[in-house]
Amino acid sequence: AIVGQLYDNPRYASQRDAGFQIFYVFINLGGVEAPFVAPLLRSWWLSENGLMYNAELPALCHGFLAGAEVNLTNLYELITKVGGSVVAGDVGSVSAFCSNYLNVFNTGIHYSFIASVAAMLISLSIFLFTKRQLPSPAKKAKEETVTYSAEEKAAMATEIKQRMAALFAVLGIAIFFWFSFHQNGTSLSLFARDFVKTDSVQPEIWQALNPFYVIILTPVVMWVFAALARRGKAISTPRKIAIGMGLAGLAFLFMTVFSIINGYPSAEAFKDLPAAEAAALKTGPWVLFVLYFFLTVAELFISPLGLSFVSKVAPKHLQGLCQGLWLCATAVGNLLLWIGPLIYNAYPIWVAWTVFFSVCIISMGVMLGMVKWLERVTE
Repeated sequence: AIVGQLYDNPRYASQRDAGFQIFYVFINLGGVEAPFVAPLLRSWWLSENGLMYNAELPALCHGFLAGAEVNLTNLYELITKVGGSVVAGDVGSVSAFCSNYLNVFNTGIHYSFIASVAAMLISLSIFLFTKRQLPSPAKKAKEETVTYSAEEKAAMATEIKQRMAALFAVLGIAIFFWFSFHQNGTSLSLFARDFVKTDSVQPEIWQALNPFYVIILTPVVMWVFAALARRGKAISTPRKIAIGMGLAGLAFLFMTVFSIINGYPSAEAFKDLPAAEAAALKTGPWVLFVLYFFLTVAELFISPLGLSFVSKVAPKHLQGLCQGLWLCATAVGNLLLWIGPLIYNAYPIWVAWTVFFSVCIISMGVMLGMVKWLERVTE
């Protein structure tokens, strides 16, 4: 809401989209750091206890302690690999190691959360020290209070209804974007762990690719939008969002075709393959670079511009609430994330990517069907 108020002056209104893109770059500066800081703290605490990190071991330890059937040969090999020592066949020693490893592992993760709290306190401090220089939406709305006739009030009520209808239409599209995009924290990270040769890189580190791309690609995207505007071919914000959904669809189309060509099974079936056969199926990290490139360009067409759209269409007295609704749409999309890993584990993984591809393309079609109406509402 505050960023939107900075561009309410007609002199700067044409730069609103660019302003939100700059705002988004700074969000992603933190996003680049986070995937490194959290594993670093976790690995540090493991090393303090004479252990090392391994992505596969926690799941095996949980399975063993729960009495599930696990590959004991693989478990013993990983225990030795991380610096542990057990007596093969001695349930007591294996259980003791697994309990200790999980305890140390989880404590390391707690340190990561403490780092997050520290970062948020720093953020709060910056805001408190600078808030006097920032606009106050509530104060501005109060200052602009005037008396309106009954006809003017009726016209304003109709316009507010139209604006809120447009807002909820875009929020509905945003749900499906975040449902697909935030697979980078679930099924796409699982793909990096299972099907990509990244032994020297922890799977979650690859999430840093996305914010890194945001930082380096934002100036390019801004230049393209500005060049089109100078030529009289400016793209409206709703149309940019529709294009973004199509680009997200391309990312998952690439994953679908790639997975079919390589004959990838479900993740559960993959885990049961002999080690040599599983290793032969793994691909290089270039796949992740291509995937996150397309997903990030799609994000740059949707997320910062979605925030910009909300600031344009939201009634003046509801700007903070409407920005909150955008975050609610993100939260609803996140509530659906479990669907990705469910399909990823149960069916050949191309099925999961096809679902996300279909969701993105259908959303793009719906958005394009609403573009002219949305453009009228935001004029």
